[in-house]
Amino acid sequence: MFDHRPIYGHIRFSFYGFTDTRLKPDPDDSALAELYDETRMARRFFLFENLTLPSLIAQTDRDFTTVLMSSDVMPDRFKDRLVALAARLPGAVVEFSASRRGDLAFRKFIAESLAPRMSGTAVHFRLDDDDALAMSYIARLRQISQTLPPSTHICFPSGIMLFPSGRDEPSGASMPHQRFLTAIGLATVNSARFTKNPFQMMHSNVWTRWPVISDPSFPAFIRTQHFANDTAAKQDRIVSGLQRERFSRRAGRYTTAVEAMLAQHYPFLTRERLDGLLGESLAIRGMADLPPVG
Repeated sequence: MFDHRPIYGHIRFSFYGFTDTRLKPDPDDSALAELYDETRMARRFFLFENLTLPSLIAQTDRDFTTVLMSSDVMPDRFKDRLVALAARLPGAVVEFSASRRGDLAFRKFIAESLAPRMSGTAVHFRLDDDDALAMSYIARLRQISQTLPPSTHICFPSGIMLFPSGRDEPSGASMPHQRFLTAIGLATVNSARFTKNPFQMMHSNVWTRWPVISDPSFPAFIRTQHFANDTAAKQDRIVSGLQRERFSRRAGRYTTAVEAMLAQHYPFLTRERLDGLLGESLAIRGMADLPPVG
């Protein structure tokens, strides 16, 4: 028998605290200044507004909650824009947390999803603020997760990678991509026995601790790789490898595949538009370069 399991999406939007990103709180607040740098924030807003948010608005199943998590120390002008953008997405909640720990910041939303009195079962997924999900993602997640036991993790390893054409080129390129246990769209089935949020574990090795279900049957995500990603430890090597593959003999096949994926699963994007987003973001120098939220 199927039960109704609420679905919650978790997005960290320049959260100042201990998660798995490289910007941690420090005594002299240098990380704070870097996190809320005007150019960095304008570029994050651009990709969120033009890639992440449209993909959530386009979901065929709209019965889900999106938690946009940031910090109480975020400057007011950024808070105001984030709240205004969230108003475009039904079911979106913006939280400016005083906590510096991501697990504590998201805790109340885990509890809310399991109401009343932590007796329910819910599904929680993660998404970065510069990535996107296929319009059928929520529908597929609901179908898969309906009868899975708590602590089961659900991954969608097939998608599209968006990356710079070259370090000095003001444009992007895209190709199909597969990675088992990718962080994008990784979901967990939660109950009182399992209350972790989907940012609260090393996504690449969850299979060593919990059951994992994988659905590779559709391009569930678009992942952006660029030289300003928050998780930057291996960024140069990853992007360089993608750029080499772009000029391989398989390049034409990649172009055709991406165009077909976008037409079927991301109808709000063309390949030309998708590839152009990175170049446009790099041209942005501050919030004045962004249009007002209408």
